Amino acid sequence: MKQEAQYSETSMDNKPWYRQFWPWFLIALPGSVVIASLATVYIAFHGADALVNDNYYRDGLAINQLLGQDQRAVELGLAADIRLDKESGELFVILSGTEVGARTLLLQLLHPTDEKRDRDLVMSLMAPNHYRVDLDAVLQHRYYIRVLPEPEHEWRLSGEMNFTDTDQVTLRAQ
Repeated sequence: MKQEAQYSETSMDNKPWYRQFWPWFLIALPGSVVIASLATVYIAFHGADALVNDNYYRDGLAINQLLGQDQRAVELGLAADIRLDKESGELFVILSGTEVGARTLLLQLLHPTDEKRDRDLVMSLMAPNHYRVDLDAVLQHRYYIRVLPEPEHEWRLSGEMNFTDTDQVTLRAQ
């Protein structure tokens, strides 16, 4: 019996290294770290935050133009009632204040965190200061909203709306 036990111990020592447990265990530890770091690099590059802008100077210059658009909306006394008809898939904007006379409006829907969900909708004139657009998909979640006349962009109205909770919002010039 002693001879059998001694034989099994020597046979284990005679196995090549790639058939033993401990070398593979020791290789697996740093190997798993390499795999995890590669996964982290992949996530960092493919999930980069597109909302961060690195051209601060150009954006700083554009702020004056945006403030001018807001001021012009205040001067005109504009407000916009935005209503979503979920059954027909239409979005309506009714402007109040001075008659604008723009044949089309640009309605920008800006998602707070996902740039892929942003939409620019061109709204058609139905009646004086009444505009509409057909939606290609159901709107959900919260969006920042901008209403601008096309193509001159001389004024703008801004606000936000959560399409999950409500179907209507009023934007006022501020």
